[in-house]
Amino acid sequence: MTSSIIMLAGMEDLVVRPMTRDEFEVIFSRLVREYAADHVRAGNWTEDEAETRAAEQTEELLPQGVDTPGMLLLVAETPSGEPIGHVWVGLARRNSFPGAWIYSIEVAPQQRGKGYGRALLLAAEQATARRGVNAIGLNVFGPNTVARNLYESAGYEVSSLQMHKTLPTPE
Repeated sequence: MTSSIIMLAGMEDLVVRPMTRDEFEVIFSRLVREYAADHVRAGNWTEDEAETRAAEQTEELLPQGVDTPGMLLLVAETPSGEPIGHVWVGLARRNSFPGAWIYSIEVAPQQRGKGYGRALLLAAEQATARRGVNAIGLNVFGPNTVARNLYESAGYEVSSLQMHKTLPTPE
């Protein structure tokens, strides 16, 4: 995929392009750490097992890194090259969800609140649609209200909802 420029009213141009191998190496380790931390916060994994499980799952999905077939890894930056964020989309999911799946989308902390998350989401949707995929889904952890609000305002709807409760230890 060649670079594409997304223009949003009131915002400078946003360049979205394929991720390089070097960028992947940097982003991969952060993806694993953050994915592990999300699962620990959600109560799914213990801290002792989290990073190992996160690395195994991520490596299984991306065995060839940026060259993994069926995966779309994009980077967003300003026209001057200032990093904005990234998005990772699987063009087909291995379970029952029909369509593409956003595994990760992140905007750099110093760039948040400027509309870049919405622009990056739109870029991922457009790149996915150009590849003939007509649906896209994602998972968001419940406490992440900022992300949930973004996705809902972009037209995403809840298709499944998992809930849990931590029970007190019996006496």
